[in-house]
Amino acid sequence: MWRAVLATSLLAGCASTAGIAERLPFRGERTQSPDTALQAIEAAHVVSCPAGRALQGAFHEAFGPQHGVTSTDIALTPLAHDPSHALRLRRIEVEPGGVIAWHAHDQVQGMALLVSGQMTEIRSSCMDMMVYRAGDVAIEDAATMHGWRNDGEATAVILVSHVVQR
Repeated sequence: MWRAVLATSLLAGCASTAGIAERLPFRGERTQSPDTALQAIEAAHVVSCPAGRALQGAFHEAFGPQHGVTSTDIALTPLAHDPSHALRLRRIEVEPGGVIAWHAHDQVQGMALLVSGQMTEIRSSCMDMMVYRAGDVAIEDAATMHGWRNDGEATAVILVSHVVQR
């Protein structure tokens, strides 16, 4: 059920951006087919720290400074119950070897769906590195501190939704 809600939400968001599908290629050449993105949405599931491996304060840094990362805001929707905040949808592309530097989510919470490629995450609350592939979702709650690296051979594409201040 929640997969259908996620797919409907993402597709509805795209439809509300003035016919995005009719304007392809969007912001440059397409890096994956619509079928690949749909497969990731249909396979969506939350990845969490392996059982027995959680430990607060396990890591305090990750893979070094940020590089090889491009992010594009897709949409911003004000929250009806709190107009000072909005839901932001962002597309992040990480080149092979690229790094999303260590950061905290105490001010901005949301979730990230890996659409294509592969990413490795180090999280402050887990003793193990976690590998994400298409369809994997990372929850970014207020306690999350983490960093990412693309250890794959292809550019990774991530859709991120966050509640942000306007």
